[in-house]
Amino acid sequence: MNNIEEILTFCVNLSRHMIVSGANLERVSLAIEFVAKAYKLKDLSVFLLSNHISISAYDKDGNYASRQASIPPAGINLERLRNLNQLSYKIAEITPSPKVLDTMLTRALKIKDYPDYVILLGRIGAMSSLCFMFGGSFATLIPVALVTVLLHFLMIVFESTGLDRILINSLTMWVSSVAAIFLIYGGVGTNLASVLITVSMLVIPGIPLVNAMRNLLCGRENNGILQMLKIFIETMALGLGIFVALEMFKGYAMINEISTSPLNPYLLILLSFSASACFGITFRIPIQDLWLAGLGGALTRIALISFSALIPNRLIFMTISASIAGLYAEYLAVQRRQPSIYFVYPSIIPLIPGDLFFYSLSGLFLGDSAWVKSNGVNCILSLLGLSMGFVLSSTVSHYVRKRRYVGRHV
Repeated sequence: MNNIEEILTFCVNLSRHMIVSGANLERVSLAIEFVAKAYKLKDLSVFLLSNHISISAYDKDGNYASRQASIPPAGINLERLRNLNQLSYKIAEITPSPKVLDTMLTRALKIKDYPDYVILLGRIGAMSSLCFMFGGSFATLIPVALVTVLLHFLMIVFESTGLDRILINSLTMWVSSVAAIFLIYGGVGTNLASVLITVSMLVIPGIPLVNAMRNLLCGRENNGILQMLKIFIETMALGLGIFVALEMFKGYAMINEISTSPLNPYLLILLSFSASACFGITFRIPIQDLWLAGLGGALTRIALISFSALIPNRLIFMTISASIAGLYAEYLAVQRRQPSIYFVYPSIIPLIPGDLFFYSLSGLFLGDSAWVKSNGVNCILSLLGLSMGFVLSSTVSHYVRKRRYVGRHV
């Protein structure tokens, strides 16, 4: 294998691991460009989808090579993503021999992960915080915690079987919904809707959905459309699991029993801090950075409370709130030389419309067009606002950084 083949093989492997760890395609493309520039590759061609990558280029001597690979289903491991991102910067700075690239990648993939019980505690903490946000009470915390524990182990068991994602989603949510119904009917807690909305946040692909919308707005229409279609089918499978459970055990009559009373703003800010910090654990953010994850969620909640009170248009106040979350993440990314999504993902937890998503699906399966229309429209506006906010913040940050370095190194 000559040098260019080793370089492109490394680029493909780096890209696969970055996407699997939760990177958006812009960040992956940038990492590939860093490596290609370091080794003076020419006529670089990169074709990226969420499930496929193809790279080709010429080296300075005119040798041509290409590499392609499929990409397995993605998860979120922000500590591993940070290491991989830093690796691309390091290669751009020192240009090591292509012979050692594979060893460097292997080292970057080694992280000190949280024990499984810590991940479980993080999920319970996140779901407990969200439970209050979605109108739950202290009595609802018990079924939420119990179903979260069940869902945690179901995800581990089903994902190890290699079953199709659609089937996994349906089975997971059916079992979890049945457990929630039996707990509520058995007198363990109240408010079935809050329980189902809360625990579904563990499996609803909120962040992939936001990334898909972002791809549609950033010129990656093909990938965005494919992602949206995949997410829609997998999410419908989640809704199917809930609906079958509700139909089997006549639990659908309880899904409208949710409190709409607004919470104290200070409590909402505290809950947002807690939820984002706990999700930071599930995203594998190191313990020393969890407070930054929580702070991002709190700042986003403050923006959401403030601007939703001043501006009645959901699209506008969601865009502004997401922009603030994005600018916060971009600032920390520059200061720490880390990918912005390392801080974006936990910061946007207060903005993900899990309740609207749930009611839209419920209305669709129950044939309630009013629910579908009102909640579906608001859900779409929320997702559009999220995506537009990220595009706006990343664009502003790009030009600020560009202006910052104008005139330097002259």
